[in-house]
Amino acid sequence: MKRYLIGISLVMTLFLALGCKNGSSSQTTEEVDADTIILDADQYVRFETSKGNFTIKLYRETPLHRHNMVRLARKGFYDGQLFFGIQKGYKIQAGDVNSKNAKPGQEIGIDLKDDTIQSEINPYRFYHKRGAVGQASTSQFRCSTSQQFYIITGKKVKESNLTAQENVINKRYRQALKDTLTQPHAKDILTWQKYGEKKKISKLNQQLNDETDAILAKRRQHFRYNQQQIKEYTTVGGAHTLDGLYTVFGEISEGMDVVEAISNLPAAGKNGRPNPDVRIIRAYVIEDAGAAPQQ
Repeated sequence: MKRYLIGISLVMTLFLALGCKNGSSSQTTEEVDADTIILDADQYVRFETSKGNFTIKLYRETPLHRHNMVRLARKGFYDGQLFFGIQKGYKIQAGDVNSKNAKPGQEIGIDLKDDTIQSEINPYRFYHKRGAVGQASTSQFRCSTSQQFYIITGKKVKESNLTAQENVINKRYRQALKDTLTQPHAKDILTWQKYGEKKKISKLNQQLNDETDAILAKRRQHFRYNQQQIKEYTTVGGAHTLDGLYTVFGEISEGMDVVEAISNLPAAGKNGRPNPDVRIIRAYVIEDAGAAPQQ
C-alpha cells in the first residue's frame, strides 16, 4: 500500500470537507473538462467483473473524486482492466490502464500517471471502514492519482490501535500547519544556513512551534475517533492506519461479498496480482443506464 495509496497539501486539508446542501431537489453543477460535476448529490457506479458485480456509492461531499470516477467510467477507462493489490483482510485495488493487455505473470499496478486530484480528506466523516472506497496517490497528503482506487475489506482492531492513529493524524496535521507558517521565512532560513547562523534558526523554530501550538489551541482542532467509528473498527473492521492520509470518497452499497471473494484469492508478485485474474468487464454510472441505485 505504501506504493500506491494516498492524498493534502502543506496547507493540510485534513479537517476540511467539501459540504453540500442535503435534500435539494435541484442539482448544482459546474463545468470541468467539458464535463459536468454534480455538486449536491450522491452518484453510483456499477462494476461488472469476472468474479461478480458490485456497486459503489460516491459521496456528494467529495465532488472532485466522485466526478473523476464518473468521468472515467463514462469514458470506458475501467473496462477490461485487471484487479491487483489483492491483500486478504486489507484491500483490493484497480485503475491501471496498462493491465488490460497484461500478459500472464506480468507485474501490474506500477505506473501511476501524473494526473492528480486535490485531496478531500475528512476523517471525521469518511474513514477506512469495511467497504470504504479510496483513491491512491504517490504524494501523501497532497493529492490523489486520477486513476487507481482501492476498496477496503479490513480487519477488527483494538481501541488502543485507534488511539495510536489519532496521534499520527494530529502529529501530521501539526507539522503541516507549521510548514505553512515557515514558508514566509524560507529565504531567511536559507541565508542563515549558508552562513551557519544556527542560533537564529533555533530561535525562529521555537517561535514557529509556539505559534503553531497557539493556533491549534485556538481552533481546538484535535482529531479523535467518535463512538461510531470506534464501534465500527473494533466490531466490524477496516484499515484505520490509512485514515487522515488518503481520500475516502465512497463505499460499497451492493456486492461486498464479491469484493471479499476477490480479496480472498491467492495473489502473486509484489503488487498482488490475483490468480486467476479478475477482470472488470465494464463500469458504468447507474443514473446513465436509467436504473435505480442500490442502497
